[in-house]
Amino acid sequence: MHRQITCIILIMLVSVLISSLSSSIHIAYSEFTNTCTLILSPGNFTTGIKGAPNGSIVCLLPDLYFVNSSLDIANKTLTLLGLGVNPSSVRIIFTSGSLKLAPSENDTVIIRNLSVETLTSDPAIQIYWSGKKGVRYDIGSVLLDNLLVNATQAIATSVQVGPDVKLKSFELRNSVIMAGKIGVQIGPNSTVTGVIVVKNNTILTGKIGIQVGPSTQVAEYLEISRNNITADIIGIQIGPPTGSSQAPPSIGRLLVVRNNITSSSSNVLEIRSIIRDYAQIYLNTFMGNGSKVSLNIDTNLIPLNKILFNTPDKVTYFYNGRVFNNYLGNYFIDWTRPDNDVDGIVDYPRIITSEYKDNYPLADPSILSYLEQPWFISPSEEIRVVMGGGVLVDLELESYILLVLGAFLFIITKLFKVF
Repeated sequence: MHRQITCIILIMLVSVLISSLSSSIHIAYSEFTNTCTLILSPGNFTTGIKGAPNGSIVCLLPDLYFVNSSLDIANKTLTLLGLGVNPSSVRIIFTSGSLKLAPSENDTVIIRNLSVETLTSDPAIQIYWSGKKGVRYDIGSVLLDNLLVNATQAIATSVQVGPDVKLKSFELRNSVIMAGKIGVQIGPNSTVTGVIVVKNNTILTGKIGIQVGPSTQVAEYLEISRNNITADIIGIQIGPPTGSSQAPPSIGRLLVVRNNITSSSSNVLEIRSIIRDYAQIYLNTFMGNGSKVSLNIDTNLIPLNKILFNTPDKVTYFYNGRVFNNYLGNYFIDWTRPDNDVDGIVDYPRIITSEYKDNYPLADPSILSYLEQPWFISPSEEIRVVMGGGVLVDLELESYILLVLGAFLFIITKLFKVF
């Protein structure tokens, strides 16, 4: 009887905990509480966008918006917001042209909570300069958030920054990107004076998931994190193709962290770029083609002391009923054994090139769900800290949920034995 009462109490506590924590996890866009400046429908969409004053928040009612030529949002700060319950509620379909974004140097364009589709070979969304050809001009910042971008009707690119632009910053977050050709292309021949962040996206493409370059410069850092990428040829390509005479990109700091990458060709990651400060590649799940994984990294461009394939610091994590503290690398589907000490880390390094290796390859990708170590926050968030080769950390709530639930289950088991 005591055992039953105790278990019931513990189960109730677990339920309350899950309810309270999950409610905080699934809050979306609570920071966006501004009132719409304009509310548009298909009948006045294009004229309303063109005439919107600088600084406007333009809201779109749920509907289909057919556009038969490129739609420019240029030389002003503007937010374009879909009012539907999800991005599919507001569908902008280009039968010709693209959604073109060209904010002035000190302006920001935000596109949020809508769908952009193209039926042509043009990019669905293109960040460009609206001035004369052959002249490079500084433009501002672009944030794409919670979008559905579809360029599968033709062999097209979904999102392109460039070519030949000089941009302050670009961020793509929380979106689904589908393309017949390239999901996200930064370049060619473009310069980002600040940061590029591609984070929390699902990218499905016929050729390349994310391509940076060739001849693209990133002054501060490039972050590619927490994306699910499925591509036919290359998951992530940074720099020109193998054997190309094109100039490689130049990047200050490169972070490729906690992505899940599948490629039909097994080629999940290519890096042919000059790295000025450091490159960090860890906690990724490299699935390859299901049996083989290939990483192609140019050792002539990145010195051994500037690239790291594991966490910069030891991580405390929960695995197989035990708690460990160690460095963690990446999961390679073709390198999962042996793990004789059952700590979730393969006993032998995964060779990447003749010079590079992952010294702490993960034996089981489920280990990523049990991390206790406070987790990575990108430098694009509120707090910025330079850690001499490290990255920033914050509290990853989901990891603590798993640990707390594990503790409750452990207590319940012990109580059964006592009573």
